[in-house]
Amino acid sequence: MKKLSAEASKKWGVKVRFIDASRLSKDRLEGFKSAIRSIPPQVRGRIVSSGNYRLPLSNGRNLNLANTPIALIYNGSGEPIDVYPHLMGTFYMDVEEFMTRLLGEGPSGYFTTRGLLEDPLKKILADAPNMLEEGLEYVGCEAETPAGIIDLLLRDKEGRLLIVEVETTASDSAVSQVCRLASGYSKASGKPLDSMRKAVVCVNCGGSVVDTCRGAEVELYRVRCERIA
Repeated sequence: MKKLSAEASKKWGVKVRFIDASRLSKDRLEGFKSAIRSIPPQVRGRIVSSGNYRLPLSNGRNLNLANTPIALIYNGSGEPIDVYPHLMGTFYMDVEEFMTRLLGEGPSGYFTTRGLLEDPLKKILADAPNMLEEGLEYVGCEAETPAGIIDLLLRDKEGRLLIVEVETTASDSAVSQVCRLASGYSKASGKPLDSMRKAVVCVNCGGSVVDTCRGAEVELYRVRCERIA
């Protein structure tokens, strides 16, 4: 962990401070708990211990210090903006995975591409893939390929895999990304590329992304709320 932190600090100028929680006063511990709880739940997900997941707060909402390294992230103004580990629906990320991604993408890249709604959308689609199409089934999430990580893998009623990229705001780069991921998954799994479907799911889209999707044979879905009463 310290090696990853040192590399991220050197590469991106990130300030990292290690604190031994067992040496903190009761007031300092309460301060950390308050900082963690102040982060919006749509950003930090679930932080209270659940099942076999290691999370920063126990069921008694006390800091889980015995076996859980905690990364509390602050912005330039000193405000807490995220915490790891956390559980967002079915998606769990520990401190080491966060530091690895931070090292690769940098702080601005990581938090810009992550968005506030993408993790909740993944959870919703994993639980209810029929929102996109009748007969779709959940296969997996965060699947690694040589080209990157696939947000969601679904399977349609004909048995074809659907590679899904989830974005708060879809852009041409998302279309390119899902094409790269499909190609990478095809090479890694040995499944023919033309046997897979590709899709971008978003809340907003603009520019030429609709035409780009049509040209690249990528399906585009926009998630919206419908008033029914």
